[in-house]
Amino acid sequence: MFEMGFKMATYFSPDDDTQSVFLNFIRGTNKHLRIAVYSLHLPSLIDELIELHKRGVDVALVIDHTQAHGKAEHPDVLQLISAGIPLVEGTSQKHRIMHHKFAVRDKTTVLSGSWNFSESASLENNYFDIVESSERAALFLSKWKEMWDWIRTNEPEYQEMAVARAPVNLRTTSS
Repeated sequence: MFEMGFKMATYFSPDDDTQSVFLNFIRGTNKHLRIAVYSLHLPSLIDELIELHKRGVDVALVIDHTQAHGKAEHPDVLQLISAGIPLVEGTSQKHRIMHHKFAVRDKTTVLSGSWNFSESASLENNYFDIVESSERAALFLSKWKEMWDWIRTNEPEYQEMAVARAPVNLRTTSS
Protein backbone atom coordinates (compact mmCIF):
# COMPACT_ATOMS: atom_id res chain seq x y z
CA MET A 1 0.00 0.00 0.00
CA PHE A 2 1.34 3.42 -0.91
CA GLU A 3 0.45 6.24 1.45
CA MET A 4 0.05 9.73 0.02
CA GLY A 5 0.80 12.95 1.82
CA PHE A 6 3.99 12.08 3.69
CA LYS A 7 7.44 13.62 3.48
CA MET A 8 10.32 11.40 2.33
CA ALA A 9 14.00 11.87 1.54
CA THR A 10 16.36 9.23 0.14
CA TYR A 11 20.15 9.19 0.54
CA PHE A 12 22.70 7.02 -1.26
CA SER A 13 26.23 6.22 -0.18
CA PRO A 14 28.93 6.79 -1.10
CA ASP A 15 27.54 9.72 -3.12
CA ASP A 16 25.71 11.47 -0.27
CA ASP A 17 27.12 12.24 3.16
CA THR A 18 24.96 9.52 4.69
CA GLN A 19 26.82 9.40 8.00
CA SER A 20 26.19 13.10 8.69
CA VAL A 21 22.55 12.86 7.65
CA PHE A 22 22.11 9.77 9.83
CA LEU A 23 23.74 11.36 12.90
CA ASN A 24 21.63 14.51 12.43
CA PHE A 25 18.54 12.30 12.31
CA ILE A 26 19.55 10.70 15.62
CA ARG A 27 20.42 14.09 17.19
CA GLY A 28 16.98 15.34 16.25
CA THR A 29 15.31 12.91 18.66
CA ASN A 30 13.36 14.64 21.42
CA LYS A 31 11.65 11.91 23.47
CA HIS A 32 11.68 8.41 21.97
CA LEU A 33 14.09 6.38 19.81
CA ARG A 34 13.87 2.75 18.79
CA ILE A 35 16.59 1.08 16.73
CA ALA A 36 16.78 -2.36 15.13
CA VAL A 37 20.06 -2.96 13.37
CA TYR A 38 22.19 -5.82 12.14
CA SER A 39 25.64 -4.21 12.33
CA LEU A 40 26.38 -1.56 14.92
CA HIS A 41 29.84 -0.01 14.82
CA LEU A 42 29.77 3.75 14.66
CA PRO A 43 31.48 5.35 17.67
CA SER A 44 29.87 8.75 17.04
CA LEU A 45 26.44 7.06 17.13
CA ILE A 46 27.28 5.38 20.43
CA ASP A 47 28.22 8.80 21.85
CA GLU A 48 24.96 10.32 20.56
CA LEU A 49 22.85 7.50 22.02
CA ILE A 50 24.52 7.88 25.41
CA GLU A 51 23.95 11.66 25.32
CA LEU A 52 20.29 11.19 24.40
CA HIS A 53 19.89 8.68 27.23
CA LYS A 54 21.51 11.10 29.71
CA ARG A 55 19.05 13.81 28.56
CA GLY A 56 16.16 11.52 29.42
CA VAL A 57 15.29 10.36 25.91
CA ASP A 58 13.74 6.87 25.92
CA VAL A 59 16.31 4.94 23.83
CA ALA A 60 16.27 1.17 23.24
CA LEU A 61 17.85 -1.16 20.67
CA VAL A 62 17.38 -4.59 19.12
CA ILE A 63 20.66 -5.86 17.68
CA ASP A 64 21.80 -9.03 15.97
CA HIS A 65 23.47 -11.55 18.28
CA THR A 66 26.19 -12.63 15.86
CA GLN A 67 27.23 -9.07 15.06
CA ALA A 68 27.02 -7.90 18.70
CA HIS A 69 30.07 -10.02 19.50
CA GLY A 70 32.14 -9.02 16.50
CA LYS A 71 35.59 -7.55 17.12
CA ALA A 72 34.53 -4.04 16.08
CA GLU A 73 30.95 -4.11 17.38
CA HIS A 74 31.39 -5.63 20.84
CA PRO A 75 33.11 -2.61 22.49
CA ASP A 76 30.26 -0.37 21.24
CA VAL A 77 27.66 -2.76 22.67
CA LEU A 78 29.50 -2.81 26.01
CA GLN A 79 29.45 1.00 26.11
CA LEU A 80 25.69 1.00 25.64
CA ILE A 81 25.23 -1.62 28.37
CA SER A 82 27.50 0.36 30.70
CA ALA A 83 25.47 3.53 30.07
CA GLY A 84 22.28 1.69 31.04
CA ILE A 85 20.70 1.86 27.59
CA PRO A 86 18.18 -0.98 27.20
CA LEU A 87 19.05 -3.39 24.43
CA VAL A 88 18.46 -6.96 23.46
CA GLU A 89 20.61 -9.03 21.19
CA GLY A 90 19.16 -11.95 19.36
CA THR A 91 18.15 -13.58 16.15
CA SER A 92 15.04 -13.72 14.00
CA GLN A 93 12.08 -15.83 15.00
CA LYS A 94 13.54 -18.59 12.82
CA HIS A 95 16.85 -18.32 14.75
CA ARG A 96 18.58 -16.72 11.79
CA ILE A 97 20.21 -13.31 11.69
CA MET A 98 18.26 -10.20 12.71
CA HIS A 99 18.98 -8.20 9.56
CA HIS A 100 16.79 -5.11 9.95
CA LYS A 101 18.26 -1.62 9.68
CA PHE A 102 15.84 0.98 10.95
CA ALA A 103 15.34 3.71 13.52
CA VAL A 104 12.07 5.29 14.63
CA ARG A 105 12.33 8.80 16.06
CA ASP A 106 9.67 10.31 18.29
CA LYS A 107 7.03 7.89 16.97
CA THR A 108 6.68 9.97 13.82
CA THR A 109 9.72 9.48 11.56
CA VAL A 110 11.39 6.31 10.22
CA LEU A 111 14.88 5.90 8.81
CA SER A 112 15.21 2.57 6.97
CA GLY A 113 17.14 0.98 4.15
CA SER A 114 20.22 -1.11 3.45
CA TRP A 115 22.60 1.19 5.38
CA ASN A 116 24.06 -0.51 8.49
CA PHE A 117 24.87 1.76 11.40
CA SER A 118 28.60 1.37 10.86
CA GLU A 119 31.67 3.29 9.76
CA SER A 120 31.93 1.31 6.54
CA ALA A 121 28.30 1.83 5.45
CA SER A 122 29.02 5.28 4.02
CA LEU A 123 31.86 3.90 1.90
CA GLU A 124 29.77 1.22 0.20
CA ASN A 125 26.69 1.18 -2.02
CA ASN A 126 23.85 1.59 0.46
CA TYR A 127 20.82 3.78 0.90
CA PHE A 128 18.27 4.85 3.45
CA ASP A 129 14.97 6.68 3.35
CA ILE A 130 13.73 9.07 6.00
CA VAL A 131 9.95 9.09 6.02
CA GLU A 132 7.84 11.38 8.18
CA SER A 133 4.66 9.40 8.75
CA SER A 134 3.11 8.46 12.09
CA GLU A 135 1.40 5.51 10.35
CA ARG A 136 4.72 4.20 9.03
CA ALA A 137 6.31 4.82 12.43
CA ALA A 138 3.55 2.80 14.12
CA LEU A 139 4.16 -0.10 11.71
CA PHE A 140 7.91 -0.12 12.42
CA LEU A 141 7.38 0.30 16.17
CA SER A 142 5.03 -2.68 16.15
CA LYS A 143 7.66 -4.82 14.40
CA TRP A 144 10.34 -3.55 16.81
CA LYS A 145 8.22 -4.46 19.86
CA GLU A 146 7.46 -7.88 18.39
CA MET A 147 11.20 -8.56 17.98
CA TRP A 148 12.04 -7.17 21.44
CA ASP A 149 9.42 -9.39 23.11
CA TRP A 150 10.31 -12.48 21.11
CA ILE A 151 14.04 -12.19 21.84
CA ARG A 152 13.49 -11.54 25.56
CA THR A 153 11.16 -14.54 25.80
CA ASN A 154 13.00 -17.00 23.56
CA GLU A 155 16.67 -16.01 23.80
CA PRO A 156 17.36 -14.88 27.37
CA GLU A 157 20.76 -16.58 27.27
CA TYR A 158 22.02 -13.94 24.84
CA GLN A 159 21.10 -11.16 27.26
CA GLU A 160 22.91 -12.94 30.09
CA MET A 161 25.95 -13.46 27.84
CA ALA A 162 26.04 -9.76 26.97
CA VAL A 163 26.23 -8.75 30.62
CA ALA A 164 28.55 -11.61 31.59
CA ARG A 165 31.06 -10.67 28.87
CA ALA A 166 31.16 -7.07 30.06
CA PRO A 167 34.17 -6.22 32.22
CA VAL A 168 33.35 -6.04 35.93
CA ASN A 169 33.57 -2.23 36.00
CA LEU A 170 31.02 -2.04 33.14
CA ARG A 171 28.58 -4.40 34.87
CA THR A 172 28.65 -2.42 38.10
CA THR A 173 28.64 1.10 36.68
CA SER A 174 25.29 2.84 36.72
CA SER A 175 24.30 5.62 34.37
